[in-house]
Amino acid sequence: MKELWEIAIQPHNLPLTCVVGLFMLYWISCILGIFGVDSLDIDLDPDLDLDADVDGDSSNVPSPIASALRFVNAADVPLMAILTLLSVFMWVSSMMANYYLNPEHQDWLVLVIFFSSFVVSVILVKIATAPLVPVFRKMKQLEKAEPAVGGTATVVSVEVTGKYGQCEQKRTSGAPATLSCITSEESPIPRGTEVAVVAYDKKRGLYTVRTL
Repeated sequence: MKELWEIAIQPHNLPLTCVVGLFMLYWISCILGIFGVDSLDIDLDPDLDLDADVDGDSSNVPSPIASALRFVNAADVPLMAILTLLSVFMWVSSMMANYYLNPEHQDWLVLVIFFSSFVVSVILVKIATAPLVPVFRKMKQLEKAEPAVGGTATVVSVEVTGKYGQCEQKRTSGAPATLSCITSEESPIPRGTEVAVVAYDKKRGLYTVRTL
């Protein structure tokens, strides 16, 4: 473990180590309910290469970028999950390649390994996320058929505050949905309380709830 840490903080590995660390902090924040998993998600039109909905606002995504996102299944799997997997694969492959192929830490070889790791990691991300595509498509279909806003849910985190929290909402079909949420009420809402889901902030990926 000590040797792994020493390799991870070497100058040519440190940038990717920091990136992976930031993604880990993001996912911890999602678990705590500070962010929603889809807070930075991009919805790509399945029929058009240029149309995309970013943070709720229509904007044009260049065709090469849209094609690249589709290649790694970002049209279905949350973008942050894609980026996390990409950074982890790059981090691991880059460290291993530098350790075995570049023991003298030559700068030119570091760059070659970095870009090679990127290409390999993109392919690995596509392979790793392929089984998740039908799962997330089904989830999106259920969300459209049965929107969370306007329904009720139960607080499952310790509490829901103006900054973070999680609720569970039962669905008529499929498993219950876990919602990252906040409340506009002054007092925190304790675990087990039934709440009404009144709004959704797509930019932050958070639902607003209030007590019934």
